[in-house]
Amino acid sequence: MTVGYPYPPQQPQWQQPGGYAQPPASPALAIIAAVLGLAVAGSLGYQTIDLLADMPSGAEWPGEFVTLVVLHFVVVALALLGAILVFARQLAGAFLLLAGGLLAVVMVLVDPLIFEDIGGTMIGALPDLSATSKTGAYYELLFEFGNEQAVLRVVALFAGVLVAILAALPPSLKWLRKPPATGYQPPTW
Repeated sequence: MTVGYPYPPQQPQWQQPGGYAQPPASPALAIIAAVLGLAVAGSLGYQTIDLLADMPSGAEWPGEFVTLVVLHFVVVALALLGAILVFARQLAGAFLLLAGGLLAVVMVLVDPLIFEDIGGTMIGALPDLSATSKTGAYYELLFEFGNEQAVLRVVALFAGVLVAILAALPPSLKWLRKPPATGYQPPTW
């Protein structure tokens, strides 16, 4: 074996059993997931605060409405904390983003099952509904983009799907597991 100066001999690359190379670490995917987590938290949080602001003062809130609002804020907290932890390069942040993204999708889709009259918050100036039930009207109004409530819910829905996918990808997780470089390290020969 001949060793040329100043280069060390080539070391074999690590491969998983079966000959497949491990995926590379990707800071871009993890950071995009964190930004989308902020989009989930911002859109769902603003939508919920806007919904609360539209409620008349002194009105009696049904228990289902209070449950809906509390669940929205739990999802917002998960997505926000997950994004912060990913920016701090903590692996737990990816799992919180995954949970926040999936729960955002679930919340947008099951809102009318929790509070049946929620579709009324998305009625635009002249609603032209063909649905016969309140749940059907909710889904019809959701994708008509008739007002700010509908747009914010759709943003939370699509951002939730994307953040869940990106947070669970192996390159994102590998980058979060890898310790950050702490400065100059001399080459090992």
